[in-house]
Amino acid sequence: MKLRINLTALSRSVILLGCLSAPVHADFPPLQDKEPSTKSQSEETGLPSAEKTQASSVDTRVNTTAPLSLESTLETEIRTAIDSSLQPFSGSVLLTQGGKPLLNIHKGRGINRQSSFVIASLSKQITATLILRAVDAGKLQLESTLNSYRFHNETLIGSEMGGNHENDTEQHTGFDAKFETRPEPELEAETEAAKTTKADDDGSPDGTVPAPQNQAQTPPPEILYGTSKQQTHEQLTFNPNRFDERITLHHLLSHTSGIDLLGKPNRFEPGSKFQYSNYGYTVLGELLEQVNQQPLYQQIADFKLTFGLGGLYAEIGDIDDIRQRAPALARGLTETANGLVQSDLEITASLIPAGGIIATTRAFSDFQQKLHSGKFISPKSYQSMTTPHTEIEFLWPDMSYGYGLRLNFDDNLTEYSHTGYLSGYMSMTLYYPQFNLSLVMLENISLNLNSLDRVFELHNQIRAIIRSNLISTQIQDVK
Repeated sequence: MKLRINLTALSRSVILLGCLSAPVHADFPPLQDKEPSTKSQSEETGLPSAEKTQASSVDTRVNTTAPLSLESTLETEIRTAIDSSLQPFSGSVLLTQGGKPLLNIHKGRGINRQSSFVIASLSKQITATLILRAVDAGKLQLESTLNSYRFHNETLIGSEMGGNHENDTEQHTGFDAKFETRPEPELEAETEAAKTTKADDDGSPDGTVPAPQNQAQTPPPEILYGTSKQQTHEQLTFNPNRFDERITLHHLLSHTSGIDLLGKPNRFEPGSKFQYSNYGYTVLGELLEQVNQQPLYQQIADFKLTFGLGGLYAEIGDIDDIRQRAPALARGLTETANGLVQSDLEITASLIPAGGIIATTRAFSDFQQKLHSGKFISPKSYQSMTTPHTEIEFLWPDMSYGYGLRLNFDDNLTEYSHTGYLSGYMSMTLYYPQFNLSLVMLENISLNLNSLDRVFELHNQIRAIIRSNLISTQIQDVK
């Protein structure tokens, strides 16, 4: 079935909205280290095309051979939701169809179309893509064990493999909170690094979630919200110099590995449960450096140049240090009881693959468009990436996880998404292959996690607006 929607009122609304200025409540207050103030910018252009594709575990890459126009109030409703939000908003939002902009918002002091942001857990999509490219190149195999790569030479077991993880992951502490998960209390015998690997900069629950069964089971609140101690570990022979022998790359990509720091028992039997793991993606980043013999930040730079993804990059250091080299990076602010203060985020090599990549909305939108158009990985790898491997508990119902992507198939609508949260930065991306519709939302304010409904209210509203319009379009097309 081909979907057809006629666009009628967009051009008039564009002219009208271009004359309106953003309300002052949406901008954040000045800091001590003031920067010149700039006005918010917004633009809406382009009428793209696409063709509906299958929404399942099969290849769902977009087919743009048939025209598809989008008649809806999407741009008006999204703009209204942002402008009327009671919470401070600063950042960029880009809505595209077929790669062409429908809505392009830049709002906040110093924010413009060149502004880049730390994209938090959206970084996992890029790391997963690089892993699958290595699989396509014959360097890695998804079902091979982690240890078969990490410890093929036992001389690597020393400080190179395990000695520096605690320092590398220390910066995760306190702000890698998940969208619906409050910070998890520290276990009595737990090191600081071990604690930080439980924190998460995404929207997925950190608690243990059962693998898919015929009937989904909701875990108790103390598990769902990560407020209880982990009670069990796999009772197999434990070798402190190796990871669990059963962990495969598939498990790491799908957050079902149960991995813990080298020297600690696995959290559970690999493949039996879902538990979101930043550390698992840190290990995947280290594996990429091993097989490609190149630092990950350089691999990302080469990837950007190869595929024309200007505005995508990775840097190491605190935000002020990085801004000396990349002044377009928006300074992150975090909300406290005393107002907004500058984030103390520091990007280390271990954070990059899990949540430390930097991008403009245009760069990540281009990445997303090319990923789902088959530009980066083989059809087989793409199918693996977009197949639901495990059900997950999340703010949104009926969610599952692929490789670096959250998946939903409700209402005959295929949705690929991810979200992120770090000190000073929040992010959300949505992609609907049946409409070739993409949304990228990057912010440089992280709201206080004391009220999760308040923190993620705008993200939930925008997703609901998009889904409502697309579902309505499908119904009208059937009629």
